[in-house]
Amino acid sequence: MQKYKFQRQIILKNIIIVAAVIVALTAVAAGYTFAKVRSSFEEQMNVQMKGAVSQVDTALQLADEVALQLAANNFIINTFRDVQNYTGSNNYFNEYTDQDAELKQYMMSYMLKQNSIGRICLLDDQENFIFSGRAVDYGYLKKDCQNQEFYDDAQVAFTENKQAKMFKVDVQDPYVNDEVSVISAIREIKDYQIIPSERLGYVQVQVPMEIFQNAFSKVLADGTECYIFEENRDEPIFTYGEPWKYKTSNSLKSGYISKGVYSIRNEFEEYHISIVLVSENTALVVSMFSTFAWMFLLIICIIFIIWMGQVQVIKKTTEPIARLCDVVGSLHADENLKEIPLITSENDNELLKLNLAFDSLIKKLQDSMERVMTSRVNEIQSQVFALQAQMNPHFIHNILSVVSAMSTDGESEKIPEICEKLSDMIHYNTRFNANYTEFEEEIKYAENYLELMKIRYEDKFRYSMVYVGEIRSFRIPRFIIQPLLENCFAHGFKKKTFPWIIDIQVLFMENVWEIRIRDNGSGIEAEKQKQIQEQLNEIRNKELTELIKELRIGGLSLKNVFVRLYIAYGEDLIFDIENSEHGAGIVIGGKYDDTGNGS
Repeated sequence: MQKYKFQRQIILKNIIIVAAVIVALTAVAAGYTFAKVRSSFEEQMNVQMKGAVSQVDTALQLADEVALQLAANNFIINTFRDVQNYTGSNNYFNEYTDQDAELKQYMMSYMLKQNSIGRICLLDDQENFIFSGRAVDYGYLKKDCQNQEFYDDAQVAFTENKQAKMFKVDVQDPYVNDEVSVISAIREIKDYQIIPSERLGYVQVQVPMEIFQNAFSKVLADGTECYIFEENRDEPIFTYGEPWKYKTSNSLKSGYISKGVYSIRNEFEEYHISIVLVSENTALVVSMFSTFAWMFLLIICIIFIIWMGQVQVIKKTTEPIARLCDVVGSLHADENLKEIPLITSENDNELLKLNLAFDSLIKKLQDSMERVMTSRVNEIQSQVFALQAQMNPHFIHNILSVVSAMSTDGESEKIPEICEKLSDMIHYNTRFNANYTEFEEEIKYAENYLELMKIRYEDKFRYSMVYVGEIRSFRIPRFIIQPLLENCFAHGFKKKTFPWIIDIQVLFMENVWEIRIRDNGSGIEAEKQKQIQEQLNEIRNKELTELIKELRIGGLSLKNVFVRLYIAYGEDLIFDIENSEHGAGIVIGGKYDDTGNGS
């Protein structure tokens, strides 16, 4: 048996599909891995940021607590009240050395307790100045140096904004020619026991940024860089780790700022600074390279394994198709094979050749099925006409009997009107060109019959017809209402004294229509009703041809109507018999225009 091209195509397509699935699954796995690695790394960065923020916040809050304690100290308050009365041109604390020494000793006790504090300064608006801690330029002690920026910021914070405390960032230490940046916690010296209290001076507790080198080493991982920026300044005032290598502060937004490099930022509005951590996610980069390498090797190996296995599997599974190709390809048209579709395409795709051949076969089968269907429809049409034909002689016989009775009873003047209505009914009754009619025509046919009965029995008989719902236009099987009305006279009123009453309700609902007919006759015996119901149930399980044979002219018209309704509506048929001591009733109905054979 020769090799066919479709076998190679199946192998190739299978390999492509499997490779695509592997790539997709690997991409999903890689994405999940990347997301986990990235999430873990970002979580670690958040933990480090919390540690760095905690270190800075703790140091500055301790500085503010020291400033608050000193500003509220009675000795310092009383000393600065004395300073206000001093009118000399020199620094007050250079003149009064005893108070200077006592204050420095008092401030030094705080310096020894808090190793994060670099300097404590006490000063007033007249530039009287005393400090403890790191040395300052001698000019500040002689009132030769002015720190006007400090006084301007203090005026805005305490006088204009009514702040209780102030934090001030100095890129360079203002009291010494040094590039060390400091953050100061500042409080007003006031005697709050006097209202309104008057500002006597300021307490300034300075925290040098260099103390955070040791603090950050405890909370930041290797490779993590930390930068502290003053607000509205692009250059950092403090760096931890690698030297500053970025262009501006704005380039360090939160998120990935380059391949694998992640930045996280925390704004300290109270301290007028922002902290930025930067680190390279080396685990993510390694994971990416290892994932892609693994995916490439996996695809190569799986493709090789699939190729080896598919060759054998495809050969065995497609062997019947290949043999079919051999057989169909070897056929030649002759007189004995006129109905067999042959492969005549020059295309080298064997499955396409088979497809063309079977397309031709299916077309022939469809033609055959259409012929069988046409024959079946004709048979059903004939059966329906046979059912209608049973009604005609039965009904005419009954009406002629009525006319005969009226002529005998001396009521011949009513006979012309009866004949006119009978003529209309016979005209309707003899239209064999359609199985179905408009609903209005069928109702009119039934009303003509009732009018004939009304002429015959005059006041001894009356009827009513009520419409419920919006009247619709649709088609229903012919001769399904009048036979039911005829049943009322033939059976319902047989043992009933006058008056005879028939009530008809026509219901138009959303999806179905119903006609309810009730008389005041003697009703149906329970045994008889059960027998009729069993007969109707048996009809559902019989072929139409069998039912036609069982029906006979003049037979049970109820059964006749049921058969034709069942042909039209199938299981959607509405058919129910009601019985009571006041008479019998019947309900028929179906879906709008849901008629299998009607048109």
